[in-house]
Amino acid sequence: MRKRILITGAAGFTGSHLAERLSGGAEVWAMDVCGDPVNLSGILPEGRFIRCDLLDSSAVLEAVSEIRPDALFHLAAQSIPSVSFDRPEETLRTNIFSTLNLLEAVKRASPATVFLNAGSGDEYGDVEERDLPVKETSELRPENPYAVSKIAADFLSYQYWKSEGLSVVRLRPFNHFGPRQSERFVASSFARQIAEIEAGIREDRSLKVGNLESSRDFLHVRDVVSAYVILMEKGTYGEAYNVCSGRAVKIRELLEELLKLSKERIEVVEDKGRVRAKDSKAKYGDPAKLKALGWSQSVTLKEGLKDLLDYWRGRLKGRHN
Repeated sequence: MRKRILITGAAGFTGSHLAERLSGGAEVWAMDVCGDPVNLSGILPEGRFIRCDLLDSSAVLEAVSEIRPDALFHLAAQSIPSVSFDRPEETLRTNIFSTLNLLEAVKRASPATVFLNAGSGDEYGDVEERDLPVKETSELRPENPYAVSKIAADFLSYQYWKSEGLSVVRLRPFNHFGPRQSERFVASSFARQIAEIEAGIREDRSLKVGNLESSRDFLHVRDVVSAYVILMEKGTYGEAYNVCSGRAVKIRELLEELLKLSKERIEVVEDKGRVRAKDSKAKYGDPAKLKALGWSQSVTLKEGLKDLLDYWRGRLKGRHN
């Protein structure tokens, strides 16, 4: 295990779980732009959280110079594809220049740092059925500004390995879910709505959904974090790695599994506002490169969804009308 680790976006969903996983055996530093890191409560010792705008190159350089981490997980991003259609300039600027500033800081102040860049399975875009499962060598055909920004950051990381000699590992996680995830993502949205109906805090007891026929590759966040830790130790520098299950799950299946976990009778209603402007029908990745390093999926879909629903039940407990 590497001794000193810096995580950007650490106050977010995956970042907080990664900090929790690593904090038992390493000196973990958290970096985020937010001022109130609720998700990190009780996880890190006092003084290990740095509030930093990653678009401020001077502040980034100062932080990296101070910490000089053995490994840096770059998870911070504008991570919602639908938002990127409304705010493309912000998405591109945030995701590309935050990565550039971190890479420059590592090059100048801590060149021995292993830099792990979190890209996205969205980089592959619309994939023909004959090309499934998606391999790391598959063509990148982005369908939204978010995916474009992630490709640029991914390739920036590659370029700094190739031309600057940095120790870069490129992560391409597909869809993941679990406690602490924003309700702006599909599984968490369903789980929160069910928990609200159970708690009696919604006047409208119907559950709003978008396109239920799309199929995606889902992992529970604990399996994603497990993959990140393995890639920190064993990933080949310069290489890209899919972090995925290797199977497609219909959004309808997610919903049905969650509904089975509730005793409430819930009506499902389509909401046109929840349908993406461009939503490919099916996509799942090939995790063979990751599995070759010793990773395997440990949380089943049903177990993971129960974990997510119980999280929202806990959050909403006591909020009855």
